Amino acid sequence: MMDFVTTMIKQQLFYKYIVFCLGLSLSVMVSARCDFDDFPTMDDMKIQSIMEDANYNNRPMMVRQYVSDSTGEQVISFYHKQWEDRYDDTPFGGWYQVSTMTDSCMMTVQISVENPDSASGRLIISNPPTANPNAGLGEDLLKPADTEVVSDLVTDDGPKQGRVSMLTSAESPRDVAAFYRSAMEAKGWHLERDFKQAEAHALVFRNGLDILNVVLVATKDGLTQILLNEVVMQ
Repeated sequence: MMDFVTTMIKQQLFYKYIVFCLGLSLSVMVSARCDFDDFPTMDDMKIQSIMEDANYNNRPMMVRQYVSDSTGEQVISFYHKQWEDRYDDTPFGGWYQVSTMTDSCMMTVQISVENPDSASGRLIISNPPTANPNAGLGEDLLKPADTEVVSDLVTDDGPKQGRVSMLTSAESPRDVAAFYRSAMEAKGWHLERDFKQAEAHALVFRNGLDILNVVLVATKDGLTQILLNEVVMQ
């Protein structure tokens, strides 16, 4: 069985990357929704959708992944030429990123640096915010008192809707876990799993086909980091 906590941590790193990308676009005003038809791609890229209809911190966005027979340097060179002097290069962990901003959209190509003989990565396109992206952020989330919503990603994939949210709470992991046990039971959900691994405390709740994963990690400054991953069938 796939390691639940490891999977959640990997998701958390990906959403931190999205925070970084979208943080470059805070001052641009737009009204039209971005379209991947406007995103230039190389002829040898094989592209697959990851998120087609997502909303991250009140911003519409789409993400696709690609593989290419070209090298990473060739992919970087392609986008430098496509976007001329309107690009920004940024290293990010094991990735290299090239981003640009048009009048209405932000586009980022992410290139893995692990394999020098071929290229793979992600294409991300998003609308920069028209207002404060944190206004009303996660207001409908189930959360303890003294909790701050750090990020909120909602995806719509036909028959199911997904949501991944990061929060911080002033309460202890033990108290936060007790809150979710009580609140979810009151909503008619049952606790399927409750376990600890390394520094993380994980709870899995289920209601029919709907599932909510909760991961709690104590921070060095005395807060509790909460990662919620919910999948609801529509």
